[in-house]
Amino acid sequence: MRPGEGSWACLLLTLTAFQMLPMRPPGSWASRIIGGHKVTPHSRPYMASVSFQGQHHCGGFLLQTRWVVSAAHCFTDRDPQTGLVVLGAHDLRTAEATQQVFSISAVFMHPDYHPATHTSDICLLRLNSSAILGPAVGLLGLPQRPPKAGARCKVAGWGSVSNFEEPPPVLMEAEVRVLDLDICNSSWNGQLSPAMLCTRSGDRQRRGFCSADSGGPLVCRNQAHGVISFSGLWCGNPKTPDVYTLVSAFVTWIWDVVRRGPHGPQPSPPPRTTGGPAGVA
Repeated sequence: MRPGEGSWACLLLTLTAFQMLPMRPPGSWASRIIGGHKVTPHSRPYMASVSFQGQHHCGGFLLQTRWVVSAAHCFTDRDPQTGLVVLGAHDLRTAEATQQVFSISAVFMHPDYHPATHTSDICLLRLNSSAILGPAVGLLGLPQRPPKAGARCKVAGWGSVSNFEEPPPVLMEAEVRVLDLDICNSSWNGQLSPAMLCTRSGDRQRRGFCSADSGGPLVCRNQAHGVISFSGLWCGNPKTPDVYTLVSAFVTWIWDVVRRGPHGPQPSPPPRTTGGPAGVA
């Protein structure tokens, strides 16, 4: 064997093995907001960061002063009592004066959530106390109907900025366009349900979300139309468009849980993942 042949063989083997890995939801792979940019500090006051053991894990958005919407897969095999929700953040690396930190008193997963298919990948977090609204902490409204194909929307998050889990300096955001679900479903081999929503960059650039952005909102005309659910192995790949939970399909359930409050349905135990891709960051 000539010098260097062993290294090249090892590299080719690694790349081949990597390419054979299955598609995973964004909670499974290192990720970033692809092709995005830094947002103006605190210009997205509804954004929430969910952390475990001091590390950002998923996103979410503030719906009511004591309620955050996120993705159910973010809490698969996670003890919510060990998690924290940070509001009013721009740079998670510093303790900004605008930040408000809460523990999670309960997690309400949608009863039809299925880890293997990502169906109904949505949950509600009840905070241990109410957020104080202001310039850096605000609410995001819900839609009544889905956005039209071609609509321009924005997706934001603190997902890492490389496949080597390099954290972003601050909150990042990218503009994407809604993709017709039938077209998107053809890319996903018919695996998508009607209660899902897809986006793509709308041009030849790679742009979108990936892991650690999970649970964050897709915002169209100042409303949360989607909750980040899963994407392909390669972030922003147009061959596997980004997939969200369609929020308008769950508005009735969301408000029902919020109205019942602490006297409503019991918090959901984390489902066990079997026979399908894991949905955790």
